Amino acid sequence: GKSRGSGLILELSARNPRVADVRRLLRQRAQRRRSSRFVVETPKLVLEAFESGLSVESVIVPSNVHPDPDIAEACDASDAKLFSLDADAYAKLADAKSPQPALAVVAAPSLDVDARFEDETSAMLLVLVDVSDPGNVGTLIRTAEASGCAGVLVTSETADVLSPKVVRSSAGSMLRVPIGEVDRDDLLGELSRLGATSVATAMGGVTYDEVEIGSDSRLALLLGSEAHGLGNDLLAAADMTVSIPMHGNVESLNVATTGAVLAFSLRRRS
Repeated sequence: GKSRGSGLILELSARNPRVADVRRLLRQRAQRRRSSRFVVETPKLVLEAFESGLSVESVIVPSNVHPDPDIAEACDASDAKLFSLDADAYAKLADAKSPQPALAVVAAPSLDVDARFEDETSAMLLVLVDVSDPGNVGTLIRTAEASGCAGVLVTSETADVLSPKVVRSSAGSMLRVPIGEVDRDDLLGELSRLGATSVATAMGGVTYDEVEIGSDSRLALLLGSEAHGLGNDLLAAADMTVSIPMHGNVESLNVATTGAVLAFSLRRRS
């Protein structure tokens, strides 16, 4: 291996089983779930993975690039192995269209609805019900962090929060924000257990600037799938329905835009 300061960069061949493992983790939800591991790409997100407290198993960099000194240092400090892979093989491996020169295999965060969601009793929860586009899911997790939400709940039909596109579009937020998975049928029961008032988003609800919110009430903002919204069952069973007043001939907004407008406006009013 080549020297990287205090440690060694281990050279990987394209046929090494580790490379096949990373390829499966990038492409297969089942593999991510089975092994409770996922992949983060870009030097910035690799460093954020180290800072997040999640366990980083290994880092791979292309052979034609010197590893970022901060990444090499983080590997030394944490016993994560640092590997170098032939640049062509690396380009084929990475999920992004224009690969960045680092990726890491990371132990997945817990996706249980556990004590992390019970801590901040008044902080809002963002709930994604069958939101299928990974770009929207990642953007909404980023919005949750930026608007001060205590966490994000996702139903099992929502795009996999450990998928590379969600990780990238969350810009690192999924490394820090508690995320819990829940069956759609159990969702309202879980929200009730967490002491949250369920706020459904739909056309014709009370406009967000007219919502009456007590300062001590905990809100859970429910956002539905791009194609079908929340579904009549959840709309009927939610504690409250809220909408965004719109001008012109626009009928609805993209779910990520809706989530951002409502998360920030409801946060300000509560």
